[in-house]
Amino acid sequence: MSNTFRLSGQTGFFSQILRAAFLTLTAIGGLFMLFFSAAFVLFLLAGVAVIALIAVAVFWVRAKILGKPFGPKAQFEHMRRDMERDMRGQFETMRPHHNSADQNAAHDGPVIDAHETPEGWSVDS
Repeated sequence: MSNTFRLSGQTGFFSQILRAAFLTLTAIGGLFMLFFSAAFVLFLLAGVAVIALIAVAVFWVRAKILGKPFGPKAQFEHMRRDMERDMRGQFETMRPHHNSADQNAAHDGPVIDAHETPEGWSVDS
């Protein structure tokens, strides 16, 4: 005859107490590892948040000291104002009689040809 063994081990009161103690210790150890890893992740995220806050503060202070805009919205507004100022300047120079130099040039007529001579530039009207 063949011998058969039970996979669950020996049956009895003492083995059930040992099994319950082992399962309890395993559950406590698992919870300890869960809490330890959660605390580690919490401190890791807090550290990343502090580093990000320090970086934002440094760039904000740098922008205030140098007088430059900080953040995408402020940079966009700054670039928009610069573009409007440049466009306004372009349109003002296109108007006739913008200043006295342009008035003199307007009275001379249009420039047909300009070429460099040994004495300087020569303009043919």
